[in-house]
Amino acid sequence: MIKYLELLLLGFIFTSSVEARWVSDSILIVDDIQILGNQTTKEYVILREMSIQRGDTLTQEAIERDRNNIYNLKLFNKVDVEYSVRQNIASVFVIVSERWYFVPYPIVGMKYRDPHKLYYGAGVMHENFRGRNEKLYVNAVSGYDRWLTLNYQNPRLTDQGDYFFSGSFALQKLHNLSNISSEYENSNVYLSGTMGKRFGLYQTLSGSLDYQVWQVNDTQLHRTISLSGRDAFLTASIQYNYDTRDNREYTTDGSLISLGMGKSGLGESEMNLTGFGYDIRQFFGFNGGSAFGIRTIGSFTWGGVIPPYKHVFFGYDERIRGYYYKTIEAENRIGMNAELRLPILTPRYLEIDAFGIPQFQKLRYGLYFAIFADAGKLWSRHQVLSEQPWYSGIGAELQFLFPYGFTIQTGAAFNNLGTTEGFIDFDTSL
Repeated sequence: MIKYLELLLLGFIFTSSVEARWVSDSILIVDDIQILGNQTTKEYVILREMSIQRGDTLTQEAIERDRNNIYNLKLFNKVDVEYSVRQNIASVFVIVSERWYFVPYPIVGMKYRDPHKLYYGAGVMHENFRGRNEKLYVNAVSGYDRWLTLNYQNPRLTDQGDYFFSGSFALQKLHNLSNISSEYENSNVYLSGTMGKRFGLYQTLSGSLDYQVWQVNDTQLHRTISLSGRDAFLTASIQYNYDTRDNREYTTDGSLISLGMGKSGLGESEMNLTGFGYDIRQFFGFNGGSAFGIRTIGSFTWGGVIPPYKHVFFGYDERIRGYYYKTIEAENRIGMNAELRLPILTPRYLEIDAFGIPQFQKLRYGLYFAIFADAGKLWSRHQVLSEQPWYSGIGAELQFLFPYGFTIQTGAAFNNLGTTEGFIDFDTSL
């Protein structure tokens, strides 16, 4: 009976929206907002992402902006915002198709891309715990590297105010990331807590306090600051984010400004380091789905001795296409990307009856062709920045957009040494 009533309501919305197009030149005032299709998600989670409020003037720009904001929660396969009109009064209907929230997944990888150094395990995540957009993650891995990690995120602690919290705990035995020096194993304990506040729809400010222990069994390796082979220290940091990207899974318009600064070693150990990092992106959308994006990143550390586990890399979390499979290590890093994205198939939906499972009935997909240029440089304190080489590459790739925010990019790049390489990755570079 409930399902039948929803179908009738959706039909009413559709026919009313036809009427709305006839009065699109009129000023429409929002009278009420209704949420449909949210079997698990609390209504306030959706309403919190909307700029449209009762009493506001309804515009097409606001509808599109709110549709993107709700989709960026990553809780829904599809989001529609429709409205019906009586005279100049509009009723807004947000229609969502929920994702599968509880997901187990395998973890398999090769350290240094060596098949003889395999690690393997499993994880489980709940992306919408209690229907409040809370996140729970648990990972357990064995093999060449081993770890157990727990993570919890709560985007809204109380009904009043936009305060959020996240916490992480990890026990790890990890080999060093660099494949240039001799291999050794780090034992690591990591405990972190973050508190922050959201300001409006697009800005957040947060502070974190971490406790870390890094230990190597062989003190002769000199891979820690302490001569005992064990470093234990606190880190206090602050983070600011401004994010207006239209779609965070695959952006074609908007900005991201992410700034962070932290102090490791608060007088309780030999650690004495300060770090600063930034990630700035700007996308310019044009011509019905095309986009030009630019990005710059930086990571800088200064103070006392910088141990290897505080180094930064190209070849892991950040890569330069053209040196995609090369691992480059130092204490500081800067990088730049530029990318022109041209749609072959603009994002659309495949609607099927997948064994009667509603979470797989509306699936988003798309295909883009991209032309790119990447560049980056790394250096350590004993090196002169201007004397260190730039690593750069240009090329083209196909970017496949799959349901549940899954993206694959594959292409070829030509680097500044005249070498060409092909690559495949399960993410995008911007």
